[in-house]
Amino acid sequence: MTAAHASDLSRRVTQRRQELGLTREDVAHRAGMHPDYLGYLEHAPAVALPRGSLIRLARALESTVDALRGGEADRPPGPGRAGPHPHLDVLTHEECEAHLTNGGIGRLVFLSAAVPVALLVNFRYFDGDIVFRTRARGALAAAAGTTVSFEVDRIDDAMSEGWSILLTGRARLVDDDGELGRIARLGVEPWPGGRRRTVIRIEVESVSGRRIHQGSDR
Repeated sequence: MTAAHASDLSRRVTQRRQELGLTREDVAHRAGMHPDYLGYLEHAPAVALPRGSLIRLARALESTVDALRGGEADRPPGPGRAGPHPHLDVLTHEECEAHLTNGGIGRLVFLSAAVPVALLVNFRYFDGDIVFRTRARGALAAAAGTTVSFEVDRIDDAMSEGWSILLTGRARLVDDDGELGRIARLGVEPWPGGRRRTVIRIEVESVSGRRIHQGSDR
């Protein structure tokens, strides 16, 4: 059986594992599963996991149950209630960087005609700064030369946990060939596609983050 015939859940598990750069043995150890079973799961045309196993697998993949099931695509995250023992922590600078290292999706917040605007972009974390690609004459490119904010977050509805990071700095149009070459090697690929070759770099001046997690009642 090939991966082309795997279930949606199987494909999401495989994709997320590869995004994290983990082997099946790594994920199986984290989730308390046998590596052979995880291999079967990644190729099965149909699979039904007990919720407890699915939660452990989601946590092993630093994801959520809804994300693995594909239920996050059409609704905003976080409609559930607080967990039984929530704790709110302030993230250190090192913890913030650890969450940002692999890039992903974030929100650029800037002023357009004196009105606050927030738009999603695919980003990478580059030498302590945020970089992304956009259209040369689009709204995002117009933010170059101004002070902006950038927000990244992850929500785990199943566990009532999550984290958010806010960065602030000055957006700059990248026009140096050497700098453009180094950023190009990061592989920033905007989801909207098209000719989005203009590179914006947010020269980060401040970083702050918070995390909600569940602790014991003791």
